[in-house]
Amino acid sequence: MPRCAPRFASLPSPFALAFAFTLAFVAGCASAPKLHEYKGAIHVHSRFSHDSEGTYEEILTAAKRVGLDFVIMTDHPPSGDPGLSLREGWRGLHEGVLFIQGAEHSDQVLALGIDEPLRATTRQGKIDEIHAQGGLAFIAHGEEVERWDFGRFDGMEIFNLHVALKLRQDNPAFWVRALSMAAEDPDALWDLFAEPQEVLLERWRLLNAERPVVGIGGNDAHQNTYGLDPYWRSLGFVNTWVRAPELTRDAVLDALREGRSWVTAGVGTRLRWDSLPTGGAMPTP
Repeated sequence: MPRCAPRFASLPSPFALAFAFTLAFVAGCASAPKLHEYKGAIHVHSRFSHDSEGTYEEILTAAKRVGLDFVIMTDHPPSGDPGLSLREGWRGLHEGVLFIQGAEHSDQVLALGIDEPLRATTRQGKIDEIHAQGGLAFIAHGEEVERWDFGRFDGMEIFNLHVALKLRQDNPAFWVRALSMAAEDPDALWDLFAEPQEVLLERWRLLNAERPVVGIGGNDAHQNTYGLDPYWRSLGFVNTWVRAPELTRDAVLDALREGRSWVTAGVGTRLRWDSLPTGGAMPTP
């Protein structure tokens, strides 16, 4: 080529550029991991909590019955040995169900994916310590939080079975009706609780006006109410779903951290919320 040839003569043609960009796009898509949907239960108690006598074997049987892929345990730290449930509780896959350890603290802090008991005494200190362990900090029972003067937590429960009961505790007519339905139509009884919990949803929307705050479902499963709340009922009634590349602890926690998740509630999962708010509750398709 003559020296005087214009420098741009050696530039690739528009067709070559388009072909190169197409190859790069396809390669990028091919390298992105495929995401799968996993159904889970978060906020589950066992015999390690002071208010439950349930066993891991019972939880596993119930989880398989309702088609769960993962269970995040959140026992209250046992008095005298706060690390007991974290040491002896199940981790990893058990008959196809992934168990992840966590803890529920009395100041409404829900620690997910931790290995060691928390030493901090303040709510903010616990949140920071959870993150230092690589876990996630969620707020349980947001209706009990009087001052939201803390930060850096990952999200909060936007539906909790215990809250569903508390909202009706001063309604005698409801409980008369509920007792009559308990034996005749338990599905219909449980579905009475499948209503949006505005006391939680309003706070969640306010927080999301400032920054992303992920919403999760709180099963608050104990199996401790005179046979009315067997694990299979409470584990199947409200669920948190995630989109993750694989069924592992880290993949599930990452999905929750990033809000690749949604919440369903009700017999037949008739209500659904995206984990980052886009509107109100909507019927599931």
